Amino acid sequence: MKIKRHSIIEMVEHWTIALSGIMLLLTGIGELPLYKRYYFILNIPGLGWAGDYFKHLKLHYIFAMVFLAGVIFHIIYHGLRKDKGLLPKRGDIGKSFRVLLAMFGIGKEPPSEKYLPEQRIAYIGMGLIILVLTLTGVFKVFKNLPYVYVPPPLNGINTLIHTLSAFLFLLALIVHVGVFIFKINWPLLKSMLTGKIDSAYVKERHGLWYEKLKKEGEVHE
Repeated sequence: MKIKRHSIIEMVEHWTIALSGIMLLLTGIGELPLYKRYYFILNIPGLGWAGDYFKHLKLHYIFAMVFLAGVIFHIIYHGLRKDKGLLPKRGDIGKSFRVLLAMFGIGKEPPSEKYLPEQRIAYIGMGLIILVLTLTGVFKVFKNLPYVYVPPPLNGINTLIHTLSAFLFLLALIVHVGVFIFKINWPLLKSMLTGKIDSAYVKERHGLWYEKLKKEGEVHE
């Protein structure tokens, strides 16, 4: 039996933010311009333009609009629905350690709700990084407007914060993808592609969510 874990809207918003975020990283690196320093990249068929700063800048703006639209939609949509499943709860840090240790065969994983405790902590961490990235990115666009003067030191500090937060975003993304090295997490990745997850997996790993679904009549034994 399959259980619905994500709606189509949730999957679309997740992949919109994720893919546009990856493209922002790639085009941001292109603006450094890092690709121009490694000529083999420019010699790859179809990537001869990769050393062009202005093309990266235009693409960066386009993907920034997609990314920002996804983030704003996420906030409004889940805010109106009063979704709180991904917000951290008391004890999440301790439970997260137990989940991580269990992945290495040490101890037993505590029963979880729809989202694992470390997913809730990661959600807030990623949210803060995205907030800083967005604010500093908007500031960088603002300072390029005609008749807008920004003191160079202030512009330098903003650029530094934007670059550092982009680096943190990259690290968070690597960790986010890296957890799927563990086979136990593969069904979670599949659920982000199909929206559904096997009921036996939910019963085994998301015991608290499973009991809630039973009470609501969503699953039957």
